[in-house]
Amino acid sequence: MKQCPYCGSELADDAKFCGECGKSLPADEPVAAPVETPVEAAAEPAPVPVAVPEQPAAEMPVITQVPPKKQMLSTFQYVVLSLLYAIPVIGLIFLFIFGAGHPKNGSLKRFSAAMLILRLVFWIVVLALMIVAMVKNGRFLTDALGQLIPAVETLLKAIFA
Repeated sequence: MKQCPYCGSELADDAKFCGECGKSLPADEPVAAPVETPVEAAAEPAPVPVAVPEQPAAEMPVITQVPPKKQMLSTFQYVVLSLLYAIPVIGLIFLFIFGAGHPKNGSLKRFSAAMLILRLVFWIVVLALMIVAMVKNGRFLTDALGQLIPAVETLLKAIFA
């Protein structure tokens, strides 16, 4: 048996660490003879400092602003906006203003952009139907409009009746 050179406790011959003080035993040097004066074991071993890798300040994220609270539109606001957008010229102006340049309320911006796209798709479909009607019947635009307007009126009457 050998003894720990730091605290004097008895160790096994193949031990690499002391079971009492936790210190590493020197491997190359022979173990020293028992110490004449016993060294008192510390009540608690000293904490081993842990090396924390330091990161440069440039790589560490810095949060300078708190994200704003999302503003959602209420159902009443959706209804009022839909009625506003239904006005022919004024509604189109508000669609462009709210859809392109109102950054504070994302919900309003997305709704306005969706309504603008919906209106654009509607008019593309109407124009495509007018062109198809002109080509099919061989008539001019006035004749096609004369057929389209009564068809739209009957469609609206059927929807709202």
